[in-house]
Amino acid sequence: ALGAGLFSRAQCAELAPCRPSIARGRTFKLSICINSVHLPCLDGNSLSVSRRPFVTVCVRDKTKQTESADWSPEEGRWHFGEVVTLEVCPSDELTVSVTCNNQVDLVVAALALSSECVGEVCIPVAQVLPLLAMEDRDMDGLIYATQDVNFDLTKNGAKSGRATLAFESKHPPPLAGGGHSGRAGAVDSAPWCNFGARAS
Repeated sequence: ALGAGLFSRAQCAELAPCRPSIARGRTFKLSICINSVHLPCLDGNSLSVSRRPFVTVCVRDKTKQTESADWSPEEGRWHFGEVVTLEVCPSDELTVSVTCNNQVDLVVAALALSSECVGEVCIPVAQVLPLLAMEDRDMDGLIYATQDVNFDLTKNGAKSGRATLAFESKHPPPLAGGGHSGRAGAVDSAPWCNFGARAS
């Protein structure tokens, strides 16, 4: 599984030579495209509307949250189709959490009791940078973007689902020495702990 083995810090520490040198200081805006989530524990066919999941993305002291997802019975997945943008630097880690509300539906109203995290994944920004490839999008101009990537979500150390995300930036990703590149590293020749294996 892509997300399961990607972010083991022990594995990445052992494979440190595979990392290209990346500048640590300069910040840039990174957009996280939250496409869909598969959660076996949340069956949208039988789940109340009030318990639809939402996604929270955190980096340092900044947090952004999506609206509630829409259920696709044909695919058995929760669809978001939302983009959140945060200012990051290569040394940051993004924490992507999927949460649903625990509620009791009363006759008159729904009483919100608490929220429950049903899965999360930590994504080092430095491992996203080699996947950003330059694209010309006509009216939007040049964009640096990845393809869709699948990440395993975990809860209490066990796999709880899978999230499909993509990443974009309007600015060239930072490289060593303050330079820029149309593509941040060669994914095929210098993978970051197999991060270059994109989702099909």
